[in-house]
Amino acid sequence: MMANILMIIIGFASGAGIAAGVFAFIAAIGIVPRMAQRSKTEKYIPLYEDMILLGGLFATTAMFIDYRLPKIPFLAGALALAIGTFVGVLAMALTEVLNVIPILLRRSRITKGLPWLILCFALGKVAGALIYFLVDGFYVL
Repeated sequence: MMANILMIIIGFASGAGIAAGVFAFIAAIGIVPRMAQRSKTEKYIPLYEDMILLGGLFATTAMFIDYRLPKIPFLAGALALAIGTFVGVLAMALTEVLNVIPILLRRSRITKGLPWLILCFALGKVAGALIYFLVDGFYVL
C-alpha cells in the first residue's frame, strides 16, 4: 500500500516537472506573443495561454483515459488541422529563435526566393505527413 502511494507521488511529480518544462519551453520561444502580434489579436493572449494549458491537460489525461471522438469527419479534420497548426507554429518559432533560416541562407548564399523556400519546406512536411498516414505500412495503430 505504501509503495503504491509512493509511486503515485513520484509519477505525479515527474509529470508535473515534464509539463512545467514543456510550458516553459513554449513561453521561452515566445510563440503566443509573436503569433498574437502577427494576427493583431494581442487582447486574446490570456485566452491563448489558457487554451495551451487546457490542451496540455487534455493530452496528459488522454494517456490514461480512453477518449473517443464522435464519428464526425469534420471534427476529426478540425482536430488534425489544429494539431498540425500548433506543430508547424512550434517548429517555425523554434527555427526563428535558433536563427536557422538566416544561417541557412547565408551559408548557401541564397539571395532570392525566401518565401518559395519556406513554402517548399511546408509542402514537404505536408507531403511527408500524408505519405506517413495514408500509405499502408508507414503507420500502424
